[in-house]
Amino acid sequence: MTRRVHIIGAGLAGLSAAVRLCAAGVSITVHETAKHAGGRCRSFYDDALEAIIDNGSHLVLSGNHDVLDYVALIGGQAALEGGAGAQFAFQDLSTRTSWCVDLGQGHGRAALLSWLWDKRRQPPGFTPWGFWRDLLALSRGRGCRVAACLDTTSELYRTFWRPMTLAVLNVEPQVGSAQLLWAVLRDTVLKGSAFANPVFAPQGLGAALVDPALAMLARHGADVHFGRRISGLECQDGRVSAIQFAHAAEVLGQDDGVVLAVPHHKVADVLEDVHVEMGAQSILNVHYRVASDEAAIVAPRLMGLVEAKAQWLLQRGPIVSVTVSDAQAWMDKDTDAIAHALWPDVAQALDLGEMPSRYRVIKERRATFCASPEAQLKRLPTRTKLANLVLAGDWTDTGLPATLESAVKSGRLAAETILA
Repeated sequence: MTRRVHIIGAGLAGLSAAVRLCAAGVSITVHETAKHAGGRCRSFYDDALEAIIDNGSHLVLSGNHDVLDYVALIGGQAALEGGAGAQFAFQDLSTRTSWCVDLGQGHGRAALLSWLWDKRRQPPGFTPWGFWRDLLALSRGRGCRVAACLDTTSELYRTFWRPMTLAVLNVEPQVGSAQLLWAVLRDTVLKGSAFANPVFAPQGLGAALVDPALAMLARHGADVHFGRRISGLECQDGRVSAIQFAHAAEVLGQDDGVVLAVPHHKVADVLEDVHVEMGAQSILNVHYRVASDEAAIVAPRLMGLVEAKAQWLLQRGPIVSVTVSDAQAWMDKDTDAIAHALWPDVAQALDLGEMPSRYRVIKERRATFCASPEAQLKRLPTRTKLANLVLAGDWTDTGLPATLESAVKSGRLAAETILA
C-alpha cells in the first residue's frame, strides 16, 4: 500500500487526483508553485469590477460525468445550477439574425431524432441528412482534421461546425482533430439533451470545483503547500527517489508515489528527459461590468456569436464576459485596445449602450495544447517508465480535448493507477 503520495500541481487535474486518493485513505502532500489552487479554473474577486470572476470561461455540460462526479465527491453541488435545458442561443452579427439550437428534453436517439426534424430548433443550413453525413465523416476521421470531414462552403459549417470546433478544440477546423471533436459530441450532444444541458456556477467555478476540494483535503489532514516551486525529480533504480526544491530536497519512502500534474510545457522543467511538444493555443477573456439598468435586460445567459471577433458571451448579473478562442493574434495587443475592439460586438449582441468604464482583460497565452491530429499522437499515458510516477493533466491521453472534463478525468485515472 502506498504510504504517501506527493502531488505536484494544484490545478484541477491535481485536485482531482488528490481528493480521490484522500477518499481512499492515502496520505497526501500537494506542492503548488502558485499562491493559489485551481490553475485556469480559479475564481477571484476583482476590485475594479466589484465581483468574482473566473480566470477563464469554461462550459460544463450535464454529460461531463467526470466533472460532476468530482463535484459530488467534494460536496460542491450547491455551487452549481443547471440551465433551462439544452438550449444554445446564437446571433449572426453580419446578418443580425438569431437562432437557438434547442435539443429539447430527454435522452437517447429518440430525443435526438425529434430535434433532427424540427427546423425551429436548428441552426441555419441544417438538414438531417447533411448533419448525419457530417457526423459519419467525423466518426471515421481518426488522424484527420475537422475541415477535411466537412463541406467548408456550406451554411451549416458557418453557423454550427466552425463555432463548435472553436469552442471545443480552441483551434480552427483546418487545424483541429476530428477525433477529438467527435469524442465530445459522442459523450454529450449525441446522447440527447439530458447530456448536453449547460451547468453554470453563479458564484464562479472556484466555489464549485476548487474551494470544496481544498476543504475536503483539509478535513482529511492533507498537507497543501503553495508558493513551493519544484526544481526537479531525482530518480534512482527506476523510481522517483526525491523531490528537489530550490534549496532543499524531500527524500521519498520506498512506498511513496508521485503524481505530476503540471501543464505540458512545464513537464521538462521537472523531468529533464521528457519533452512534450504539443504546441500551445491562447484564449482571451474580457469581463465588462455593465450598468445596473442594463444588467436587468432579459438576455440569454450563454450566447454564441457568428461572424464576430469573439465566439461566446456569458452574462452573470452585471458582469458580461466575452471569450475569444484561438486568440494568438490578440496576445500582444494593448489591453485597453482589446476591450474597446470587442465591445461593439458585445453591445450589438446584447443591445447595450456605451462601453463600460470598468472591465478586466485576461490573456491566457498557453491556455490549451494545440488540438491537432499531430499533437494527439504526442499525448502521454498516465503510467510512466518510473514505477512510482504517474501523470495527470488535460494534455495527457484522456481521449478528450483540453477541457475541464479532460483535466478531472486525468486526475481520476492517476489516482486509480496509484491505487491499483
